[in-house]
Amino acid sequence: KVFSIMNFATINDFDTVWNIFEENKTWFPHVRKSHIRNRLSWGQVILQNNVVITQQQYKRRGKIGHDTDVITEKGDYIIHQIIAKNRDGSAAKVIKDYFDYVESDVWLTVREENHIACKFYDKIGMEKAGYINWSKGKMKGLVWKKTKK
Repeated sequence: KVFSIMNFATINDFDTVWNIFEENKTWFPHVRKSHIRNRLSWGQVILQNNVVITQQQYKRRGKIGHDTDVITEKGDYIIHQIIAKNRDGSAAKVIKDYFDYVESDVWLTVREENHIACKFYDKIGMEKAGYINWSKGKMKGLVWKKTKK
């Protein structure tokens, strides 16, 4: 097994991380500065090659959301956001390194209408695993999974 090292961001990286979110406000209008500060202080932000991944490991088994058909296991990981500053293939490389780094299955949710993201998840070897809905069913989403072999 090739051991990958991920660069976990600290609160000192806030401005860099926040600027990448600001440049992608279209897809992340719900992300607030306090959210980023909290994730940084909890050690849940990776900043590598101008790619940001906010993520965490599940502490218990349970549904991935309120309106969903997907159940995750204790020890699995969820990616909350992945954003690249540049469209240069860096996101694919960093997320593949992340898959190598974690020792469990990785999940993420995305708006169904975000075809660019869905195509990306397919390209990097993730599989559709179910549905999730937000806003009382008005906002449709998909759940993607990368199974740890």
